[in-house]
Amino acid sequence: MGIDLTTYKERFRQVASERQASAAEVERFLAVLRPRVALHEEANDGGVVFRYGGLPRLPEDVEWPGGASFLGALDCAAVPRGELDLPYPESGQLMVFWGGEAHWGDCWGEVIYVADPTTATLRQPPSQVGDVFAPVDYFATPQVRLPYDSGWYDDVAFDGLEGIADAVEKTFSEVFDQFALGGFPNTEAGPEWDKINETPDAISVQEAQQRFALLRSQYRVLLLSDWEPRDQSRINYVIRTQDMAAGRFDTVEMFAEVGH
Repeated sequence: MGIDLTTYKERFRQVASERQASAAEVERFLAVLRPRVALHEEANDGGVVFRYGGLPRLPEDVEWPGGASFLGALDCAAVPRGELDLPYPESGQLMVFWGGEAHWGDCWGEVIYVADPTTATLRQPPSQVGDVFAPVDYFATPQVRLPYDSGWYDDVAFDGLEGIADAVEKTFSEVFDQFALGGFPNTEAGPEWDKINETPDAISVQEAQQRFALLRSQYRVLLLSDWEPRDQSRINYVIRTQDMAAGRFDTVEMFAEVGH
């Protein structure tokens, strides 16, 4: 059984109070956290949320993206939106493609929204695409994970709170999450760094830091893989919240650590 962010915060505050931690620092830390949903193979009553592999359903006027492999389909109607702070569509499916195998060391990805998959047809991959991934169904459970990159806590005194986080984690059972929705990226790299590097050198360090903080607050994890099943790659599909709300999935950016 997982734990939602609200319950996690309640337990964190309780343990922090017992250990006489600074209430102000605790609240600053908790304000950084984001809701997350783990995707795992263990079935539950929520039904299938993400189907890894197989073949995508695409409208006739939509082309298969380049030499990318089909990673899987996210059922938007099955996403537990009450557990997340992301504006996923209420229906339809997101077809997720990954160019990791075709472009080794230069990964890229694409997400295509299909509003009505029942009117689309199963599409066979182009000749340059490798084997089709064997289908696997994934179910959802709310979960809390701390940011992979300690830089998320630059303005938060996290020292001394790690023990509290460990104690809270022991009060609920974890699930093995191959994939996840929301939360934080699982690598230190991210699109924020690339965007900052595009910033003119004339701006000050303070201005660059402010822009980085803004970008970090805007980007959210659409889908990530802690270890992509075929070659153990960490994959992150991220999108700005305003683009997601507007259905602009062509703005999705992907970054990864391949073959770790």
